[in-house]
Amino acid sequence: MSSAKTATSSPTGTGTREIEWQLAVTDLEAVRRWLEKHKKIGALLIQPRPRKILRDTYLDTGDWRIFLADFALRLRETSDGAEATLKSLRSAREGLADRQEITEPLPEPDDWLRNAHGAVGARVREIADGVPLKTLFTVHTKRERFAVHNPLHPADIGEIALDETEFRSAANVSLGRLQRIEVEALGPPLAALERLVATLQEQCDLEPAPENKFAVGLRLTGLVPPPPM
Repeated sequence: MSSAKTATSSPTGTGTREIEWQLAVTDLEAVRRWLEKHKKIGALLIQPRPRKILRDTYLDTGDWRIFLADFALRLRETSDGAEATLKSLRSAREGLADRQEITEPLPEPDDWLRNAHGAVGARVREIADGVPLKTLFTVHTKRERFAVHNPLHPADIGEIALDETEFRSAANVSLGRLQRIEVEALGPPLAALERLVATLQEQCDLEPAPENKFAVGLRLTGLVPPPPM
């Protein structure tokens, strides 16, 4: 594998392969302390990064056209800006989020689809075919980040995210909270990250998460998409 994320589209809408481990956790503070204590795990260096606040809005048409096209549509806002992402709903690997995704940076989150001229905007307009989008739910996350660095590689090969997440309905009613550990591959070697995840699971008593955040949001809102055609 040459890269965990490989660009396949234009700069205004980048297609990538997302590889990510999602781990269920009941004591986020214990994992934080463990990471702060272990600055080096095997050959990998663990380095803290600035925290982020994420506000994600998941959208679809009233008749679930995005979902039936095998995608989840997410609009993300952070202090750094906004972006729209189409994530494939099907993973290529059992027990691991290994999916295709397309992301497009946005100049403005308001009326974003009108201003989205890249790959995501074009694909969403094609799928929706004029049917308006509506908010399914929103996800508000406080994310503490740790870079995973291999001294033999110039760039970080991964990121560990400690997430404290709240799900809210389209009417902004709180539906529930979730703690989650996510380890995302940013580059090779993937085997080193797999060993890191195994160490995290063993040392911090973590298990693979049974659902991704999109599935959790659907369950908490009581929304039931139609079966695939």
